[in-house]
Amino acid sequence: MATYKQYQCKHCGYTVEANPKGHDLMMAGEVYTYLCKGCREIVDVLTFPLGEKAEKIKCPECGSEKLELWNPRKGKCPKCGGKLEETGMVMMVD
Repeated sequence: MATYKQYQCKHCGYTVEANPKGHDLMMAGEVYTYLCKGCREIVDVLTFPLGEKAEKIKCPECGSEKLELWNPRKGKCPKCGGKLEETGMVMMVD
């Protein structure tokens, strides 16, 4: 079971819900959190759906392949580069 938490930028107010580890194994497959350089959003991507071949990883928001792994403990706000702080637990998922 994964716990997703909400993070908010102290500078611009941007918020995102993310796994504190930056990745997890769900029932559907491996999920990783990425920073999309195309749309400047933090996105979760199911990288290897169970039973399927691995394909190029693309942003689910804009389709860009310009993704880099992102972790809320080290990552910065994708909009302004400010510090993101945890605001609380959002949900638990399988």
